Amino acid sequence: MKSRITFPLRALWGRHRGLCIAFLATAFITLVFALQFIFSVFYWHNPENRNLELKGWMTLGHVAVVHDIPASELAEELDLAPDSRSRRMMLRQIARMKGMSLDELEDEIAEALDEYEEEKADADE
Repeated sequence: MKSRITFPLRALWGRHRGLCIAFLATAFITLVFALQFIFSVFYWHNPENRNLELKGWMTLGHVAVVHDIPASELAEELDLAPDSRSRRMMLRQIARMKGMSLDELEDEIAEALDEYEEEKADADE
């Protein structure tokens, strides 16, 4: 005796095979994006991932998110245009553009972060 579920599924597969394939592909893609979202939420909520040392592959936006500073303010502190283009630049690209080493840029970012923290503390008082 066939199950009550398999008969309609076989009929649907037989009549609308292309639609079934499109549905399954869409469901798979949705699952991939949902898993990517879930993994990114767990990644950013892990405190170990928020206090990383700066690396050349990091973007300015990544540094801003990790250190809880608006990317536009960090870009202004580094004398960059506060647009979305500078936010996507990697630190090694910024260092090369400014004609400095990555260590010098890291020092400049550390100073900018300290200034932002001081301004934030003064504003809270």
